[in-house]
Parts: sequence; C-alpha cells; structure tokens
Amino acid sequence: MATASVTTSPAKDLSSAGATLQGSYSGATGEVRETGFYWGTSSAISSLTNELYAGSGSGSSGSFSAAISSLNPSTTYYYRAYVVEKNASTGKFEYRYGEVKSFTTSAPAAVPRSYLDCYEVPAVSGVAKGSQGSESGVGPWWNYTTGNSRQQIVSHAFTYNGKQLRNYTALIDADKKAPLWSAFVMHSGAYPDKGVGRNDSWRNDPAAPASWQQSGVSGYSKGHLVASNYRQVSVEANKQTFYYTNQAPQYQNGFNDGVWNSMELAIKANAPSSSSDTLYVVVGLLYEDSKTSDGVPVPSHFYTCLMKCKFSGGRMTSASGCAYLYSNEAHNGKKYTDFITTIDAVESRSGFNFFANVPASLQDAAEASKTPLW
Repeated sequence: MATASVTTSPAKDLSSAGATLQGSYSGATGEVRETGFYWGTSSAISSLTNELYAGSGSGSSGSFSAAISSLNPSTTYYYRAYVVEKNASTGKFEYRYGEVKSFTTSAPAAVPRSYLDCYEVPAVSGVAKGSQGSESGVGPWWNYTTGNSRQQIVSHAFTYNGKQLRNYTALIDADKKAPLWSAFVMHSGAYPDKGVGRNDSWRNDPAAPASWQQSGVSGYSKGHLVASNYRQVSVEANKQTFYYTNQAPQYQNGFNDGVWNSMELAIKANAPSSSSDTLYVVVGLLYEDSKTSDGVPVPSHFYTCLMKCKFSGGRMTSASGCAYLYSNEAHNGKKYTDFITTIDAVESRSGFNFFANVPASLQDAAEASKTPLW
C-alpha cells in the first residue's frame, strides 16, 4: 500500500485575492508522482473539488507549495494537501491526503478612489471596492465590482520617475469577453515616448477573471483599445497594453491597419505637453448585431471619444470634444476624419455617460460638438 504520511500546512502570503498553500509528506516507500491541493469554500471533503497542482515529488519526503489567485476578499477557503504515490505491491498510483485546513482572505485593500473619479471615466452604478494585486515586472492593479455581476472595472498603474501613474481604467464584460470601454489620459509630458517598442506578450489580465477573457478569435486581429504606441514610457507600461482585457476582435485590412491606425497616430501626435492642457480619451465597442467568431461576440463598431481640457490654477476652464465611430469592417479609401461624430451620439448608442466628472457647464457643449480637435 501507499505509505506516505501527508501534512497540510498553514497557508501563507495571504492577501485579499490569494494565498500560498503549503504541504509536506514523509515516509514514502514508492515513487511520488504528483503533489498538490484540493480546495473549495466548504469544509466538506466532497466540496473540495478545485485542484491545484504543485509539482512532482522527490524521495521519501519533501515539502511543496502552490499559489492560488483570483479569490474573493474576506472569504474563508478550505484545502487539503495530497500526494500521488506508487503502490509497490499493485504497481498502481494511489492518493494520500492530509487534513483539511482553512484560511481567510483579507479585506479589500484600500484602492485609489481617484482612479474612478478621473474626468474621462464613464459613470457606472453600484461600484464598490474589490481586490488589489501586482504582477511582477509589470505593476499594480485594482478591480471594482459594479451593480452588474457580469461586469467589473479594472485599473492598471505603473511607476515612472518615482511616481505612480494610472495607465488606464476599463469596464470588462464577462459575456462579451472584452472591455466595453477603456478610459485613459494622453499627455506627452506625463507619458513621454521612450521608444520601448512593442512587448507583444499577450496574456490574461490578473485583475479580471480568466473566464471573462479571450485570447483572440478567427478572422480578426486583436484590436488594441489603449494603443501600444500610446504607452512607450516604460516596458512595464507597454506590457499592460497587451492584457487580453485591452483588445477585442477587430477587422484587420482597411480598418485596424487603415483608418484606426491613422486615428491612433493622430491622437498621439496631438497629445498635449503643457501643464495647462490634457487630452482625455474613451475607446469602446458597440454590439449592435449578433455576429460571433469561435463562439465569441464580435463588436459591430469601435468608437473613440475625445475631450481636450484646459486648466488654470488647478481648475478646468474650458473643454472641447468630438468622437469617431467606425463599423467593424474594411474602410478602404477612407480617412479617419470621415467618421467624426459627437460624443452625445456615441452616448446614445452605447448607453454610457462619458466624461461624467467634467463640470456640466463645460461638458454639455463639448459633447455636442462635431468639430475636430485638430
């Protein structure tokens, strides 16, 4: 029979969203092929159905651990360690388990509310603090629950010259498996071009559930919402533009490589540099048909809403705006300026209230304007 004695050790590195589970074994007389944990939200063994692989074993004794993430804050979880050991008599591998232990994730870390109060972030109901974390070599992230259980806000930040800067804030939709919008700032002084290039490491966003994300669909490019070229200030800032939560299926020829690219280049070229001007941007998607690819909804339209604001003494003194709205198809022979519209028009079709934190005395006229900003 299998002889290993398995111990479930206390969890460590507890946070509001994760923990590191630990275990050990001793006295094994057969080959230990696998170590790991089973976990769940109930102490009943039958409920510990989530498996977390820790690695293969070595020798008659050893210790093992594995990190678990995307957990809910202030929640108690239960787990037990296991090893899979070969029975010398039967030649079969058998499971050996440790006792059930528990840990409780911490309360949500304080999140920078100011990241939701930025001038360009659209109004969202039912927003509450969620979790906070950081990806090594990339930067910190925060998420926020909303009044819709199938939608979640995420924010990403990075450090430059000793100062933490917000990269972008996005509303992620579980059913669309894409961001409905992404809101961010364009300012060549705050986000200078250091020529770090494209760090094409597309991957899951740690701030959102993996099941809410898609890695690309047949027949379409991964269309950036926050362009890679917008965040050339550091490798960390650029890597954040390659999260799956910053792209959606976009027609390539004559759109992604055409008018959309031309518009992105124009926005970057006209990003303010003075301390008195800032360009605020919301890029988003419409789903006005039922087209899918690989079972993933494909946006019918992409839009970009722009608002350029002037400040004096820390107070906003003026604002001007416009928007661009494109159907998700080839636009050969067209210029990006052919698709200009008003922010009001995009709000009407999307259902969102953009630039909600801009004073109404300035916001209304800017959102009704169809005059190009440059």
